[in-house]
Amino acid sequence: MCGGETEDRFREAREKAEEDLASKDPTWMASRAGVTYAYAEMCFRVPFLGESLRVAYPSGEVTRADGEPAGPEESLIVLHYLITADGSEEQQRWIAYRDLPGARYHEPAFRADVETPLSRALEGRLDDLRVWAERNASPAEAPGDVAAVWYALPRVPLLLVFNERDEEFPASARVLFDASAPAYLPTEDLSVLAELAVSRIIADLRAEA
Repeated sequence: MCGGETEDRFREAREKAEEDLASKDPTWMASRAGVTYAYAEMCFRVPFLGESLRVAYPSGEVTRADGEPAGPEESLIVLHYLITADGSEEQQRWIAYRDLPGARYHEPAFRADVETPLSRALEGRLDDLRVWAERNASPAEAPGDVAAVWYALPRVPLLLVFNERDEEFPASARVLFDASAPAYLPTEDLSVLAELAVSRIIADLRAEA
């Protein structure tokens, strides 16, 4: 698909999301998404990958704390989150991307875009990852050198599992989802969310190098 078609498709998705947002009651959405809606400012405050994004209502404009516009992918994911969230409780059951609705045949792309880059970036940086996890996530009961839960959105936790390289196996990283994730975002958005999460982790570790 050429660039112009991609831009048109993205613009259409954003416009539809903004229309859907404006058609719903803000307090109804906030309660289901686990976020704050400020009446006086007419905006949502949405924690997203370690920062707080502001979503204006009813326009759907998404900005960072400094007032700068959020990135296009970030904005669309946050809008979809507010629109899709149904308030389901976490199931405390972790599933791979392939087990999300309609994702089975897209697993190779998820590995290539999410888990392989994370594995390469974390190789040899086990201690740095442990420090990052202590600051940003919560420890998880899962087999691995590091296993931590990071809330990418208030009700969308990601389980990060990393095993350092040894004499028999290369370094490996996995990103898993709570089984309730489809109640908060479409499958395609969950893949993009994981990719953004990995990019944020890698950027954080580079900043600490």
